[in-house]
Amino acid sequence: MASRRTPLPSRLVGHRLRRLKAHDAVRPNVPRTPSKSGNGQVAKRTQSSSDVVLQTIIRGLYDGRYVPGQRLIEADLIREFGVSRGCIREALSRLAAEGIVTSNLYRGAYIRALSRVEARSMLEVMEVLVGLAARLAAERIDTADHRQRLRDALAQCLASETGGDSLQAVRARNHFYRTLLAMGQNAELARILPSLSMHFIRSQSRVHRTTSESKRLDDYREIAEAVLATDARLAERMARQHVRRMIEAIEALPDDVFAAALGVR
Repeated sequence: MASRRTPLPSRLVGHRLRRLKAHDAVRPNVPRTPSKSGNGQVAKRTQSSSDVVLQTIIRGLYDGRYVPGQRLIEADLIREFGVSRGCIREALSRLAAEGIVTSNLYRGAYIRALSRVEARSMLEVMEVLVGLAARLAAERIDTADHRQRLRDALAQCLASETGGDSLQAVRARNHFYRTLLAMGQNAELARILPSLSMHFIRSQSRVHRTTSESKRLDDYREIAEAVLATDARLAERMARQHVRRMIEAIEALPDDVFAAALGVR
């Protein structure tokens, strides 16, 4: 028969607790060291299943696999990706938060399709914000390594443009805009501008070449040159002009590109 342990006197228990608290109080709060791989390098964060689903759907907007107005049926996505219903729902929820997917009580989730008015309204806001980003970047161009960062972003943009609306080209353009935002050092602008997701505008107009590649490249060069020249007013004007051309291109698109013709209204 196992012997029963005699409980410690309450005075002794209190003494031990006080010692533990004192030890915790003086122990330094050392951050956890990231785990390293066998070669001594810090291991990268692995993608979750919902990350893979989200990125694949966004990539599919550019290669035509997913199109505006298309329903996203959970059972089909579970079979396609081989993941749980929870992962699919998490990915759809994140896509909805970015404005890429919308949900309807009767139709379920589907790729958002913009009306012509919605597309124009979004770009009108973007025109002002991108102009502000370029102006702030020009004003702070001589801070830290901003000049080199902008040159690198422009070079990446120009190198990828031969791919047209490929995902690589889109990422390069987004990197160019993010570089301007980082250089401007305005946290609120950096928070607001990315929420104006351009994925569905680009995907809806994918089959219609809205702006010539050469003109688009000229726009990026002119914006970068103005910023590097510390000409804040010119940088803002060039950036706004770039977005205004996008608005003009949207207005020229046929009606069947927009939401009403896609049957999602």
